[in-house]
Amino acid sequence: MQIGKYLLIRKLAEGEVVETFLAQDAGGPWELQRVLPAVLGQEALVETFLAESERASRLDHPNVERVLDFGKAFRVMEPTGGPSLRQLLDAATAQGAALPPGVCARIVSFAATGLAYVHSLTDGATGAPLEWVHSDVRPGTVRVSHEGVVKVSDFGIAKAAARDLRTRLTPVDALAYKPPEQFQGQSPDVRGDVYGLGMVLYELLTGLRPFAGADLVGALKAIRSASYVPAVERRPDLPEMMQRILERALATERAKRYPDCLAFQADLERFMRSLDGPVGTDVLARWVARVS
Repeated sequence: MQIGKYLLIRKLAEGEVVETFLAQDAGGPWELQRVLPAVLGQEALVETFLAESERASRLDHPNVERVLDFGKAFRVMEPTGGPSLRQLLDAATAQGAALPPGVCARIVSFAATGLAYVHSLTDGATGAPLEWVHSDVRPGTVRVSHEGVVKVSDFGIAKAAARDLRTRLTPVDALAYKPPEQFQGQSPDVRGDVYGLGMVLYELLTGLRPFAGADLVGALKAIRSASYVPAVERRPDLPEMMQRILERALATERAKRYPDCLAFQADLERFMRSLDGPVGTDVLARWVARVS
């Protein structure tokens, strides 16, 4: 099957709105997302996909997956050459291999750098802040290459002042990473991405999703009230400094969270400096090779 100049080689993943393929053209292999055929009739959703693809194509940062080409119902992205954190976590859990806190901190620190770049963007003509947030930070939207390079992917690029949970299809599995204020109808801001990234850090450290519930209703109730199980209860060896970082990133009141991803990253860097040895991309690459 072909979309424009791109030959679809094989399907890599499928979500509620898009499916992802390995694709090929004269320039090399790429990842191509296209709107699912069942969704194509929803014109408003397709127009939103196009607008998000156009905005995402403006991003250029080593920790952000680049959109290289796009059309009304598809977009082409650089291949990251590695698993998502969801795949990494599933593989690590199957092997019983707990990720070292330093590795978790390094992954999240790189992701925070990419998010901070997006949060800082301004309008080229006026200099006014664009107020873009990711608004869907979770293990499935962060990738680690086999070289240890971390990239945040699947940017919907919500405008902080004009997007809430009602305007997008949100799988139940993704709700755990949404900040509690969004369930109260408040507009997202950069501290919502801090919260989502904090949840990613929690899961990397513990291997478990943060919210416990006897059933789906119980889990959703816990998510809305931000009643997550403290990470130290699931990983007693967690360093005290890391516990404090998690508590601040996951504060229920957003005024008590890190004000932005750079402040979050700064504490992660301080934590890594307290460890015995440096944690760089080479260390991440070894862990990806070990568990994937």
